[in-house]
Amino acid sequence: MGQWNVSRRTLLGATVAGAAAVGLVGCGEIDWYPYAETPDVAVLRSLIREKERMIARYERALADGAGPSELLEGFLGHHLAHVDALLDALPEDVGPYGDPEKGDGETSAPPEEDPGPTPDRAGLRLLEAAAASARLDQAAAVTDAALAQLVSGIGACEAAHAHLMDRI
Repeated sequence: MGQWNVSRRTLLGATVAGAAAVGLVGCGEIDWYPYAETPDVAVLRSLIREKERMIARYERALADGAGPSELLEGFLGHHLAHVDALLDALPEDVGPYGDPEKGDGETSAPPEEDPGPTPDRAGLRLLEAAAASARLDQAAAVTDAALAQLVSGIGACEAAHAHLMDRI
């Protein structure tokens, strides 16, 4: 058996050249980000849909007298303000429900959903607590620090709603 006499410098040079060649091949016309929407837009759209469902539940609870109306109206106002802030956080050329022409597979209008039965005070508390806990993962999923702060602030508000619902 013969022995190879390859210096470390030659081996290192070949490794660097190979890595550069692989890197250049990878820079072809393939988009490096394989999704139609960025993680920030995905979180924003998801949050907007969640908030719209929560608003529908609060409106239904208010209509059915499922709790202290003054408190529920205040919480509804908070959720409406959250939707406004989330819509403002979307990039200018991005809609809240997607654009089928851009290939993100969503419709340009909100989906019609049945919010289910009217939640009572305990049900609204559970919904608020679940929403608040989901905000931790959503804040961690975004890349923009200001957006993470907005999502965290919304979660804090929802946690306060759950706490106050528990106290009445």
